[in-house]
Amino acid sequence: MDVSERLDRDAVRRVLRRATQLSDQQPVALPDIDDRIDADTLVAAAAEVGIPEDAVRRAITIEAFGPPPKSGSLLGPRAVIIDDELHGAAGDVLSAVDRWLVAGHHMRRDRLREADGVWSRRRGLVGSMFRNVRQALGEGYLGDLDRIEAAVRDTGAGTCVVRVVADLSDERRNRGAAGAVVGGAATAGAVVGALALGPWLLLVTPVTAAIGAGIATSGRRRARRVGTEIDRVLDSVEHHDRPGRLGPDLARRALRG
Repeated sequence: MDVSERLDRDAVRRVLRRATQLSDQQPVALPDIDDRIDADTLVAAAAEVGIPEDAVRRAITIEAFGPPPKSGSLLGPRAVIIDDELHGAAGDVLSAVDRWLVAGHHMRRDRLREADGVWSRRRGLVGSMFRNVRQALGEGYLGDLDRIEAAVRDTGAGTCVVRVVADLSDERRNRGAAGAVVGGAATAGAVVGALALGPWLLLVTPVTAAIGAGIATSGRRRARRVGTEIDRVLDSVEHHDRPGRLGPDLARRALRG
């Protein structure tokens, strides 16, 4: 949904509910609206019931991204999606996100436009070397991801809304295949063994199934780790921090150690 589109009744309810939360207000009686309404008309209608304009415009910008997809699979989500609101202009914030992903996590920039960017895993020996060094220092964990996308939109209130999407679909697929192979092979082995050695061996079947499930559920732990790292990038952008240069950073830590 684009901000310039007219909002339907359900979207208006979500926007006004979010606007009251953003402005730390108690819920108020919502104004009567037509079936569809444009952003400026909604801002004016909300002002009549005491909802600040900047909160409404921020809420409209968030609504424009749409809801993040739900995920509750055993294998973990296909993507990790982080939404945040940061101070500053959209272009400046996107440039700072790009700086962190390229210089701090050693990803390859595939596209960087006015309000959207795409990055992918840097292949080759040099990319792998830089990632390994960063990760040995406890940093740069997003560099292993196949793809990250970011979209940034100005709210009109001195802030911008950021959505970062980290693609985990290949990892999820590989993890699911590994879990199925391990769990299936172990269970099949237990059945064959039971035919040869006796039914008592079938007691190990729940254990082998748990092995496969354990491999699969590691995807959710991986997703949480990725989400935490994205949060750190956005927090660094908000505080105007910059990624440390790898050479001087290594030298300082070596002297310290």
